[in-house]
Amino acid sequence: MRETFDTLLKQYEDGKLTRRQVLGAFAAMALPAGARAQAGRVRARTLHHVNVGVADLDRSEAFYRDLLGLPARRYIVGDAYALDFPDGGLISLCPVEGGNCSLTAGSAVAGEIDHFGVGIEDFDGDRVARELDDAGFEGVRGGGGSVLVPDPDGLVVQLSAVTERFEGTPPDRGC
Repeated sequence: MRETFDTLLKQYEDGKLTRRQVLGAFAAMALPAGARAQAGRVRARTLHHVNVGVADLDRSEAFYRDLLGLPARRYIVGDAYALDFPDGGLISLCPVEGGNCSLTAGSAVAGEIDHFGVGIEDFDGDRVARELDDAGFEGVRGGGGSVLVPDPDGLVVQLSAVTERFEGTPPDRGC
């Protein structure tokens, strides 16, 4: 547990976590064992993100900002943009036209959830991928920063660290 505290403090000091996020993580770690989730292959802590295919990025951003009071979008990875919730988690807007942020069919479908991400305790991508493979989960991909596991109907569950931000550099679109 000391390692987890040290990791969270380092991420706070590096500006990767807000004070609210680190205090929330500490509070969750202090919960009695009975209050935590039952044993599973991994210990889920947060619904990290939901990746939604959008036909019109500006229109979708305006809708979610107006409906939920979220701040302006920020670029994350591929062509995805995040609308961050103040207490953690985000909605990832993935453009249908020219978008490269879908994890399933290769391109997002407007109005559909392409995948969702779950932040898990003590995340080590290579270890998690290996353990899921060994346990007989089919279609496990990744390692390192995140692990992708399709559910029985093909919806991808992306497993990552609770604090993963999936930051990226916008692709060069040329002039």
